Amino acid sequence: MHIIIGLISLLTFFAVWYWRLKMLSGAAREGIKAAEALVNLPRKMRFRCMTRKGGLAVVEDPREAAAILMLEIAQARGPLTERQVAAIRAEIMQHFEFDEADAQSLITQAGWLGRDAGGAHNAMSKMTEYVMRSPGMGAEQLVALDGMLVYISEAEGSPTADQLDLLAVFRNKAGLQV
Repeated sequence: MHIIIGLISLLTFFAVWYWRLKMLSGAAREGIKAAEALVNLPRKMRFRCMTRKGGLAVVEDPREAAAILMLEIAQARGPLTERQVAAIRAEIMQHFEFDEADAQSLITQAGWLGRDAGGAHNAMSKMTEYVMRSPGMGAEQLVALDGMLVYISEAEGSPTADQLDLLAVFRNKAGLQV
C-alpha cells in the first residue's frame, strides 16, 4: 500500500511542477508580447496619427508625390489602363531607380493616398507644392518631372484637354514656362 501512495505522491509532485512550468512559460510568452507591443508603440502611434490626417497629408516622400501627380494625369483621361500603368511603372523604374515590385508598390500607395484628394486640380496643386518644398529639388528635377508627366499624358495617344489642363496647373505652380 505504501508503494501505491508513494507512486501517487510522485505523480502528483510531477503534475504540480509540470503545471507550474506551463504557467511560467505562458507568463513569459505574455511578457514577450507586451515587450513587442511596447517596442512597436511609436510606429503604431505614428500610423494612427497619419491615418487620422488621411489622403495627401500623409505623403512623406517626393517620389510618392510624383507618383500621385502621374496618376492624376493618367486618370484625367478616364479609368487607368494597363498601358498607362506600364508607362508610370517604367518612369518610376527609370527615374527613381526602383525595381518592378517596388515601382508597383509605389503606384499602389500613390493610388491609395490620392483617392480622397478632393479633385485632380487640388491634388496637382498640393503635390506640386510638396515636391517644390522637398530638399534637393531644383529646376532640373522639376523639368524632369514635367517630362515624366508629359510622357504619361501621351501613353494612350495625344493628351486630352483635361490632361493638358492638369499639366498647365503643374507648370504654373512649378514656375515652368513651355
